[in-house]
Amino acid sequence: MTTKTIIVTGASRGLGLAIARDAADLGASVVLFARSADTLEQEAQAIRETGAKAIAIPGDISQEADCRRLVEKTLAAFGRIDALVNNAGVIEPIAPLADADVAAWRQSLLTNVLGPMMLTQAALPYLRQHRGRVINVSSGASTYAIPGWGAYCTAKGALNQFNRVLSVEEEMVTAVAVRPGVVDTDMQAIIREMGEAGMPESAYQRFVRLRDEGQLLPPEAPGGAIAVLALFAPREWDGEFVAWDDERVQELVRKYATRREG
Repeated sequence: MTTKTIIVTGASRGLGLAIARDAADLGASVVLFARSADTLEQEAQAIRETGAKAIAIPGDISQEADCRRLVEKTLAAFGRIDALVNNAGVIEPIAPLADADVAAWRQSLLTNVLGPMMLTQAALPYLRQHRGRVINVSSGASTYAIPGWGAYCTAKGALNQFNRVLSVEEEMVTAVAVRPGVVDTDMQAIIREMGEAGMPESAYQRFVRLRDEGQLLPPEAPGGAIAVLALFAPREWDGEFVAWDDERVQELVRKYATRREG
């Protein structure tokens, strides 16, 4: 079986790193992309030490040149691209619309929407060759409004629509958007740090309680599901927005976990 190659953005920590590790465990060659070069290389090295193939390519998803360089270096290293996980994202600014900074909104949209678009565009010719997959890591905030999260909610809603457009335009590529749940990552830490000033007290306290009551998901839980989707999502799911813990997603996870154990 030909080894698949997967690109994971925002892969130096948290959910992105969990996705990369699990994809490597499933037998894929993994390309880790994020801004923090030193940490990224350390994590790629740790994956290589397990016997898997992994490289680190530092860069900024909001920069078109970095997106194109990522694709070029992936092809130089592995010769193919089978899957792309658009995971990198930012929640800032956390502020009500009346007080929001336009430049901060612009950066949010650039990182959360245009970044995935630019990288997907650069990778499309190679994804088509292998009937590849694009997994867009979205959020429940794409479908309901959270006060103070205007930029993030708007960006994730746009990412879902980008996923749908990709599905109707690219018949050789399977596009799936995923809701990963409330995950214990740096983004949650930012919410607890900045949310008190930018959110209503009741909304802010909800996220504080999630941490205090141990209800945040470990990144490995949705990370494993997203890795399986990136490598094996059925063509019939093209254009869908699915939750990581949907029963049919978990059935797919169990199927490939069984293969891996066998």
